[in-house]
Amino acid sequence: MPKIIDHEARRRQVFEGSLDLFSNHGYSGLGMRQLASALGVSTGSLYHYFPNKSSLFEGMLRHLATGHVSQAISAIGLIEEPQTRLAVVREFIISQADRIRAVLWVAIDYRRAMGDAGQPLVAEVFGVYESGIAAHLTGGDKDKAREVLSYVMGVLVHSGLSEHPVDIGPMLQAMDRLAL
Repeated sequence: MPKIIDHEARRRQVFEGSLDLFSNHGYSGLGMRQLASALGVSTGSLYHYFPNKSSLFEGMLRHLATGHVSQAISAIGLIEEPQTRLAVVREFIISQADRIRAVLWVAIDYRRAMGDAGQPLVAEVFGVYESGIAAHLTGGDKDKAREVLSYVMGVLVHSGLSEHPVDIGPMLQAMDRLAL
């Protein structure tokens, strides 16, 4: 009897496993063989799901961005009070800071490696975050959402480049002023 494979679940596993690899080696530093080996799958299997590294990477970024936004929205639940919603999102960002920062690093690296050709994907991924912020934190105001996202990205970059551990909780407090 043939083995039944959940192809979407397998794609998600590859996406989840690929983030650390791209974060550690950079977009240009990995090939499909290296990805397959590190993920514990055959190169043929990887090519079955993704025709090339670019499609794997693009799918990974989209998957992670939509996943972060979905998780944050789920954490907010039915909370209607804006300050409480912001507090929940701050806690989510704190708990997921390393993963969100990794997405940011690989997006920056991809944009650098691809030049102008990388801009549409990066804009799309940042747009996922902006739309989620606009819909759930800034009352639909996309300009405010862009400011909030820019601020959060700055906090994550700053804390990621610091030589000492940084408590981003207090730094994220200013997000409230931007969102409200």
